[in-house]
Amino acid sequence: MISTNITDILKTFSEDEIKKFKSFIASPYYNKNKNVNAFFDQIIKFHPEYNSVKLSKLSVFEKIFGKSKYNDGLIRSLSFNLNNLLKNFLIDQKNANEDLKNELLLLEEYNRRKLNKHFLKKFEELNDTLHNRKNKDEIYYECKVKMQRQMDYFVEINRFNQKDYNVFKNYSISSMSENLSFYICHLVISNNSLIFEETDESSNTLDSDLIKYIFKEILSEKSKYKENTLINHNRLQILINRERKEEHYQELKKIFLTGIDLLDHFERYNIHNLLQHFCIDKIFEGKAEYRKERFELYKASLDQKLFSLYEDEYFNDMLFGNIVIVALAVSEIDWLEDFIKQYIPLLSPDVKDTIEKYSTAKVSFAKKNYQETLIHLNTIENSNYVRNDTTLRDLKMMSLYELGLFNELHYQFDAYNHFLKKNKKLVTGLRFTRIKNFLKYFQMLLKANERSDKKIFTELQYELNENPNVMERRWLLSKLSEIKI
Repeated sequence: MISTNITDILKTFSEDEIKKFKSFIASPYYNKNKNVNAFFDQIIKFHPEYNSVKLSKLSVFEKIFGKSKYNDGLIRSLSFNLNNLLKNFLIDQKNANEDLKNELLLLEEYNRRKLNKHFLKKFEELNDTLHNRKNKDEIYYECKVKMQRQMDYFVEINRFNQKDYNVFKNYSISSMSENLSFYICHLVISNNSLIFEETDESSNTLDSDLIKYIFKEILSEKSKYKENTLINHNRLQILINRERKEEHYQELKKIFLTGIDLLDHFERYNIHNLLQHFCIDKIFEGKAEYRKERFELYKASLDQKLFSLYEDEYFNDMLFGNIVIVALAVSEIDWLEDFIKQYIPLLSPDVKDTIEKYSTAKVSFAKKNYQETLIHLNTIENSNYVRNDTTLRDLKMMSLYELGLFNELHYQFDAYNHFLKKNKKLVTGLRFTRIKNFLKYFQMLLKANERSDKKIFTELQYELNENPNVMERRWLLSKLSEIKI
């Protein structure tokens, strides 16, 4: 088979990136071996899976060189060259965002060579570029700091009169202080936000007094850094993790809904995830109105095309499944059916069949077509993740209960517990607790139903109302209410 070093990278390419790479290797500046182009053309025919038996070294060789005797060394050489071109292409795409830094290098060189006219012109051009820049991010402030430093050198070299120099010096100190402080805050909060999560105590693990001071300044309600959206959204994420306040949630939600032009895809995806987790916590606290809130957030994320962590990737299958669950929780079945039809094609071929069957099964269950639900579930061959497996088991067991197949349910309980024991390292924390509670209360529900046991009924009713950390809690409560004792 063709080297997985090549196909692993190509699997991540979008159609647009494939076109760009074709142009890249067509340039003699990057690639002087035309056989590499032909080699790539044969491999890319199998995009995106690259698992065909026809993708063998011999088959590809014959397509390129016809009846010539197979030469493994030549194929390995082409693989080596193509792999290097792929790496260079990825670097080149990354460097496409480095224009500002290159302009700064040119500014510095003009200054060093005392090309004053060129320096001043380039300085003004850069100023205009930064002024029109939507994002005042760390690159923006880094450029401002470095530009100011070059202007300091320029003034010193050209020795302006004392009066003008004093005016400039005061301005320079003020400007440098402002830009440098914002630059440092950007670096601290955007590159180290993980160490500030969860609790106040987490900040005590910091060894640097400077970092602690910056952290305190940024999080202050009177912080001047709130005016910068890029700093403020990180600030709010930290505060939500630490304090779980509604006001911080609403402020961050506003940034998410209105800051499309200011935040990149990666930042908006992460903000959306945090907002969703805030809502989940509120739901488990018993605040049902946050189900609708989650649904509206998902609709907004779809409008922003936040299908995965990075742009041009397949629709994240776990995200897809969560949207299905939330839409059903607010009884948006018609909307959900349209969603499934529209977005199923954007899933990876590896998971598309599983997710489509799972989603269809969830819709069937919501429509009370329980036999149909089981049919869809039983055709799923690979659930891909332990988390998906638990969700499928939950749905299957609820369907069996609805159909009155209680004997089969007893077997499912044993199989589920064995599964959790086998995968205890993969199902941990609060999720594990919620699943175990689901199984515990489901068994109590079954006993209360089969035995008409008032004691178990009363105990289960109390525990379900008191304990929010239960998977499928609403369903359990609804089934409990149907039992006549």
